[in-house]
Amino acid sequence: MRGPWEEVIEPVEALRKELPSTKTGFIRRALPQIDQALAQGHSLKKVWQRFRDGGLDVEYKHFCTYVGRVRSQTEKPFGSSGRPKQSVEKPVQPEESAPSETMKHDPFANLRRAEAERTVFNYRGTQDLEELVYGKRKHDKEQ
Repeated sequence: MRGPWEEVIEPVEALRKELPSTKTGFIRRALPQIDQALAQGHSLKKVWQRFRDGGLDVEYKHFCTYVGRVRSQTEKPFGSSGRPKQSVEKPVQPEESAPSETMKHDPFANLRRAEAERTVFNYRGTQDLEELVYGKRKHDKEQ
């Protein structure tokens, strides 16, 4: 007697054996073979020609787009696409430190670092705003 699990999973197992209905799905399924051919020194264009000779009706530029799209999707973690990431990364654990030693967030840290590393001439206006806007010099004010 079959259990409820077998009744539910059987249609999904049958679906896995069917060929994909989309070109992206086909490329996703064929990606390991494509990567093997590329690793053996064949060009992507030659791989595309073999697929085209076999009946895959897709232009070369679209084939490249599909391959790139599938590769980028396999690199993403679980998320909106629902596809697993190829390599599982270990989450980075922050170093433990005493609360008094924690650094405060500096929103301008990147800007300060870039300014310190700048090697080109960068004029910083040193004139007084009153002189620039109104034409009044400091010694004019005193008189």
